[in-house]
Amino acid sequence: MAIALRRPATRPAPNRRPALRVVELRRRTTRVVVFTATLIALGLASLAVIHTQIASRQAVIDQIDRDIAKANDHFDTLRAVRAELRAPARLDQRARQLGMAPAMDSSFLAVDPLVLAMVMAATSTDGDVVDVPDYLGPLDQFRMVKIMNGMD
Repeated sequence: MAIALRRPATRPAPNRRPALRVVELRRRTTRVVVFTATLIALGLASLAVIHTQIASRQAVIDQIDRDIAKANDHFDTLRAVRAELRAPARLDQRARQLGMAPAMDSSFLAVDPLVLAMVMAATSTDGDVVDVPDYLGPLDQFRMVKIMNGMD
């Protein structure tokens, strides 16, 4: 006779129901959801603040651009007035009003560079020879010499 190696399967009783219970949300999940929502709200609030700052700074930049455009227009106006005042025809007319007459002839004298260096060294206040910028006209150079010698 053979002995069964397996136990006979026991079947649950048909009347017996499985025990059901209500599963509560875990506190950790609630905390993660609240933390994430808070982070998103703070991120959106900081984006709104940053956007407001950018807009206000752009308004300042626009105002500065308008001021620059206005200053450029004023500069162009002044440059046009200066050009009119320095026009040779106007200078000739004004000189004749002041009783001046045009010169009949003119001549230029060459200055020895050694003489120029000696004069510059003798007229400088601190002993250093100063280079005169090339972009200055003769009257501006003369004014600089007067200022350096304390005559102005």
